[in-house]
Amino acid sequence: MNAYAPPKDHKIIAAASLVIVSDIDLSRAMTAATQAPVVLPDQSAEVVQRDLLLPWQRRKIMRFIEANLTETIKVEELAAMTKLSKTYFSRVFKAAYKESPYSYVLRRRMELAKELITETNAALSEIALDCGMADQAHLCKTFRKVFGTTPNNWRRVALTANRGSGKLRSREHRRDANAARFN
Repeated sequence: MNAYAPPKDHKIIAAASLVIVSDIDLSRAMTAATQAPVVLPDQSAEVVQRDLLLPWQRRKIMRFIEANLTETIKVEELAAMTKLSKTYFSRVFKAAYKESPYSYVLRRRMELAKELITETNAALSEIALDCGMADQAHLCKTFRKVFGTTPNNWRRVALTANRGSGKLRSREHRRDANAARFN
């Protein structure tokens, strides 16, 4: 006798199950399923909004970004604050602001740098650190990429435009103004 051959009882059980399955009439079940009405939810009555940040999430993110422009801001931190996953947060942020979180933070840093270059007489290396950049070279490279000119050229043009107005502020005055703006 072959060791792999099933006993005779198993063959009978297997054959019986095939007979039972073949006795079921599936034709009626299929026609009933195709005739059943399909009910879809009415989406015209309610507006389904996806990929949006809620107002509390927007406020929380913007406050955090503005308060921490000089620090390293990670997407993971922002996502955790909004109670969303990193990838979903990045997608809804881009849908809401038309740019990635990284691009948004970088643009805000460059806007702050532009403001500081125009309104203060601080050194570019100091402004670079105040804007969360690694060093002056990083600031110059990024500034040129964003605005198409170097920070020194920007300052020269701003100085000639503001020569008589005396608009340059001290570093302490600038910090007090920024603190008042975000609190």
